[in-house]
Amino acid sequence: MPINLEAAREDFEQFLLLMDDQIEWLVEQARNQGIILDGSPESFDCLERLYTSMSATLTKDDCASLRVVFDRYLGDSARELYGGQWTLPLDDARDIRFNMPVIVGHSTCPWLEFNPIHTMLAFSLQQQPGMIRRVVAHSVDAQILDLSDLIEDD
Repeated sequence: MPINLEAAREDFEQFLLLMDDQIEWLVEQARNQGIILDGSPESFDCLERLYTSMSATLTKDDCASLRVVFDRYLGDSARELYGGQWTLPLDDARDIRFNMPVIVGHSTCPWLEFNPIHTMLAFSLQQQPGMIRRVVAHSVDAQILDLSDLIEDD
């Protein structure tokens, strides 16, 4: 079934409108647990601890809802730290990031997108300490691989 692009854009606008209040709520929840979320790269490790703590007793559906708040914090922190802007890719329905808010313009690679939704989902599944910080760092300072030495002569 084709997506309603206008509805997708409206949902994206709603995502952005709710951002400040949800980030404020999350920072307060962190503070109540003695965790400081200050938007710094170090706070990504704190974000992991907070998610682990808050999601421990939640149902799968409640964890998914909670992740949306964490997605906003993570994406907006990366945007504030490294520049860029939120965008909603709607050009190619086959793209894995189709209709999913991402950050663009944050990296020296102009085509690179940072996807906080995939990042938080990956962390929620693996819960490897330092994972979020590493994903953000790789997204900001992507290393282009030179594979030219693998070309075989005919």
